Amino acid sequence: MTEHMTEASEAAEPAEPTIDAPGDEHTYAADELFFSTTDSSGRIRRANSIFMRLSGYPRGALVGRAHNVVRHPDMPSGLYRCVWDDITAGDAVSAYITNRSSDGGRYRVFATIVPSGNGFLSVRTLPMRTDLRDAVEAVYARVRQVETASAAAGASRREAAAAGQAALLEELQALGYRDSVDFTRRTLPDEVAALVAAGVGIPARDGDSPLARVLAEMNGVEVATADLVALLDECSRMVALLGRRSDEIGSLSARLKRLRDCLREAFADVERCGEVDGLVLECVEQLHPLAGQVAELRSDVDSVRFGIALLRLHNLASGFFALQIIDGEDELDANDAVGSLRELTRALRDGAERLTERLALYHARAELVGGELDDVAEALAAIDRPLLDLLGSVPDAGADDEAAVSSVRSARSLVRDGFPEARHLADLAGAVRDLEVPYAAADIDARLVLVEAALAELA
Repeated sequence: MTEHMTEASEAAEPAEPTIDAPGDEHTYAADELFFSTTDSSGRIRRANSIFMRLSGYPRGALVGRAHNVVRHPDMPSGLYRCVWDDITAGDAVSAYITNRSSDGGRYRVFATIVPSGNGFLSVRTLPMRTDLRDAVEAVYARVRQVETASAAAGASRREAAAAGQAALLEELQALGYRDSVDFTRRTLPDEVAALVAAGVGIPARDGDSPLARVLAEMNGVEVATADLVALLDECSRMVALLGRRSDEIGSLSARLKRLRDCLREAFADVERCGEVDGLVLECVEQLHPLAGQVAELRSDVDSVRFGIALLRLHNLASGFFALQIIDGEDELDANDAVGSLRELTRALRDGAERLTERLALYHARAELVGGELDDVAEALAAIDRPLLDLLGSVPDAGADDEAAVSSVRSARSLVRDGFPEARHLADLAGAVRDLEVPYAAADIDARLVLVEAALAELA
């Protein structure tokens, strides 16, 4: 995505492409990760050989040039406004991008950009979720139509890009994403999990040179985080479960409120239903904040899942670049390769530290929410028998007050099946507490210290 940072940062109105690019698609393997680093305006500072090969430009023609040199006309301007808004807010950004090579061809990537020093680091991988990529490309085509129509109606490029951004966000919502940040949060873990499932991993090489030690430690980080990556699917299931329970809590709260209304209408004798009404009210009051807390916990799990994926992505990028230098695919002295490794390592360290923070937040909230879930589950279980006894004491017919009888019938229908949600909430409390994240933060930190020492020898 940094392909277009200069345009987005200066005016958020990328130049209208004038050249069609119908050329052949340039393909690459799943283990051919590539990257570039840019300054704050999106001008290329460093790049590896795979980027040069796919783009068709030699290093000298890339370094110092705006990344939009590889912009493809299929890409809507609104996308880059989203990118710029998110990246300048400090968020990581991921997107499916089609780039234009120097021969008029194209190559498609899944790009992930993070702030890095006074600029940005963009790691590109082969799109693995081709179904989602194809759906997103269809979205881009529709967004381009919006931008073209806006320009034809007299809008400036900036205004047309803004119209495209609004259209893109609407399209993402139609696909089930809240916004572009949510798209990144959910898509990066899926792409990384698919890469790992396809067997993409850092190969080992013998040797004791500084570069060999860098590779060995990156391999060690990969091993240390293997169980983390295996958690991506489990975290995804937990996110889905928390979402369902959050919705269920809202429905349960509404049902209990209706039940209270029916009880008050059915029983003029306050003392007769007062105890039961008080128990129901207690449940309602406990449920009121719980839906929001469960939603926040869901966001925490989502954040942990994203942090795991970002850590593994930068681990792979660092390890493969070290391997490319060892194998002679990249030159150590060309375009500050050591600086590139330092920047990749710094991104890896930043990700490791942020994952530690994400996990601390999750565990704290999981303990809090788990306790609240247990309390509500117990309260629901406690009202079941008193409710049935109270409602069973009123005849279905023959009472003088038909309205009261009707209210009792309505109340019975609301509690006919009891409160299975009590078991659901108790099970959820156990699930959030039992989610173990085997994160060896100290081991990863120690390995990165050794990497930094090896890079210092190469400087």
